[in-house]
Amino acid sequence: MLGGDLFYYDSEGNNDSARSDDSAKDDSSANKPTVILIHGLGDEADTWRYVFPLLAGAGYRVIAPDLPGFGRSVWKGRISARGHCNAVIRLMTETGAASAERPAALAGSSLGAGIAEMIACRRPDLVKALILIDGCIPVAGKAEKGGLLISLPIVGKKWYRSFRKNHEAAWKSLYPYYGDLDAMSGEDRDFLRERVIARVESPNQERGYLSTIRSMNNFFAFGGQAVAKEIKNYAGKIAVIWGEKDNVFPLKKADLFRSLRPDAELTIIPGAGHLPHQEKPEASAAEMLRLLGTT
Repeated sequence: MLGGDLFYYDSEGNNDSARSDDSAKDDSSANKPTVILIHGLGDEADTWRYVFPLLAGAGYRVIAPDLPGFGRSVWKGRISARGHCNAVIRLMTETGAASAERPAALAGSSLGAGIAEMIACRRPDLVKALILIDGCIPVAGKAEKGGLLISLPIVGKKWYRSFRKNHEAAWKSLYPYYGDLDAMSGEDRDFLRERVIARVESPNQERGYLSTIRSMNNFFAFGGQAVAKEIKNYAGKIAVIWGEKDNVFPLKKADLFRSLRPDAELTIIPGAGHLPHQEKPEASAAEMLRLLGTT
C-alpha cells in the first residue's frame, strides 16, 4: 500500500494469502456482502476480536484493517482522515472485497463510523450498507473541545507522551470508554492494559493518533456539512448501534444523525459504553447480523 504496509485480518486469508474462490462457497455465502470493520481513534483491528468470528461463522467474508498509523500499520506517508478513506477503498478493491457488481457493507466504530460515511459518499458504488457504532459525522460539523486542544502540536505530544511515564494513567484513561470496565473478565482487562501501554509507547501510533485528530478537526470545520448533505442522499441502508452508557459520544448524537436520516434504524445495547462490540460482543454481533440480513 502507498505510504506503508496496511495490516488487516481477512477471514478468507490474511494479507498475502489468496482468498477462496467464490465457486467453493454455498449459494447463501456467495450472495452475502463482504463486511469491512473499521476501528476508532487510538484503536486497532483487535477491537473486533469477538465480533469478527461470529460474523465469519455466519457465512460473511470479514475484513478488519489497522488504519494507517494505528496498530501494526506502520506508515511513512501523510496520515489523515482522507488518507484512511483512501487506504480502506484501496483495500476493498485490491482484495476483491467490493465492486460495483457486489458492494460491501461497512461497519465503523466511533471515528471508524465517520470514515465509513466518508467512503460511502465518495464511492457509493462500493458500499451497500452502513452500520454506525457509537459514531457519526457530526451534523453540526463541529469538533469536540478536547480534540481541538490535543490537536495543538506541543500540547498533544506532551499529553500523549506523559502516559509513557505513567502506565497506570494510560490504563485509567480507558475507563470512560466502557460502561463497566471492572466487570469485564480478567483476561480482557489484561489484554486491554497491554494494548494501551503498547500504544502509548509507539512513536508510529503517536503520530497516527495526533495526525488523525488534527485532520478530523479540519474536516469537521470545512467538510462536515458537505458529508451531511451527501449522506442524506446516500441510497444504501444505514443502521445505528449505540451503547446505552456511552459517555464519550452521548446518545443525542445518534438522535441528531437520525434527524438527518429518519430511516436509519437505531439499536441501543444495554449496559454497554462507547465500545459495545467489546463489552457486549454477542449482543452487538447478533444485531449486526440481523441488520446485514435485511440489506
